[in-house]
Amino acid sequence: MVDPADRRAVPRRRWVLPALAAAAALLFGYVGTHRYPVEAPRQAAPTPVETFGDGLPRVTGPRGAGPAGLRLLVSGAYPQVLDAHTGRSRPVPGLQLRPDEGARLQIVPGGLVATIGSASTVRPRSVLLPAGGRPVPLGEDVRVVPAWRGRNLLVFSYGPGGSAVSTIDRTGRVRASWAGRGLVTPLRDTAAGLLVARSATAGSSGADLAMVDPATGAVRRKLATDRFAVAVGPVAVAHVPASCSRSCRLTVTRLADGRSRDYPTPDAGIPSRGEFSPDGRWLALGVPGQYVNGRLTIRPGFAAVLELADGELLRVGGVETPAERSADLSWWGPDQLVLGVWWDDGARVALWSARRPAEPARVLEAKPPGSYQYSTVTALP
Repeated sequence: MVDPADRRAVPRRRWVLPALAAAAALLFGYVGTHRYPVEAPRQAAPTPVETFGDGLPRVTGPRGAGPAGLRLLVSGAYPQVLDAHTGRSRPVPGLQLRPDEGARLQIVPGGLVATIGSASTVRPRSVLLPAGGRPVPLGEDVRVVPAWRGRNLLVFSYGPGGSAVSTIDRTGRVRASWAGRGLVTPLRDTAAGLLVARSATAGSSGADLAMVDPATGAVRRKLATDRFAVAVGPVAVAHVPASCSRSCRLTVTRLADGRSRDYPTPDAGIPSRGEFSPDGRWLALGVPGQYVNGRLTIRPGFAAVLELADGELLRVGGVETPAERSADLSWWGPDQLVLGVWWDDGARVALWSARRPAEPARVLEAKPPGSYQYSTVTALP
């Protein structure tokens, strides 16, 4: 919803940001080709399989450089853009932080939105970082999603009376606004309308999912009641019952007409996050680790990929996460799943192909700096 590869020392910051719902679709492509000589090639030496982590988290797989063109956006105390192939990192353009601050970064058309805070921040501030030009303030304690058409942003703010929504252009000018009762959290603006989660209070465990008019907030279609949204794509939302603890159904609902299909959830737990593949064929799911036996032991978390057409669930081997933590998930190209697994001082990033599920995930040389509490890593388009 992380150490730079050039090995330069970076002072460590401590900071805290509130948990924010984030959902962004990444549309990009990569095709790898290789020509073999006519004669049979020599047998290549096997790639060593390495295991990172004595306990949890743990990542196991062949190790190597990332493919050319794969760039990783790192949020947290050390925001940066990391080239997975060369290992070089660079600062996020336009982002300015004080020594004790960190940033959660969100991809939007033509730039990034940064939500900035520290351990003492009560209301973190958000700014638009356009690809060119000066940063544009968006407000404090807001939720932001890009508009489906153009490059405007929908900015949600909250007060005692409910939720206020503004459509803001790239200069920060308000183009339209509306208000709604209760807590209205934006999930994604789509061709079918704006998907929101509505709840009476901020402490509610579940929310009602609905499609609304992004310009007025008028409800177009109610999709589900008392649910937790796991993943949001351009045409569908995946969700589970808010009260689910084990062995419940994962529902995928089409945004345009509300039609749904149920799938079984993994036996070992309930997914806490997910990402639809760009073509809508697969849904990647992150299942956090769980305490068992009175918190004496931990059932490791894992990642799996659901093939939506036939319901087959493919488990990603070699990735295990601790209790209440799941791997970061993003797609690169049509079928490459990028997984980020965090320790207290950095992450291991693995690349797994949904078209070749029997092959182990490749563990990339690049190791982003950060911590499992506040950092994320996402493939950039």
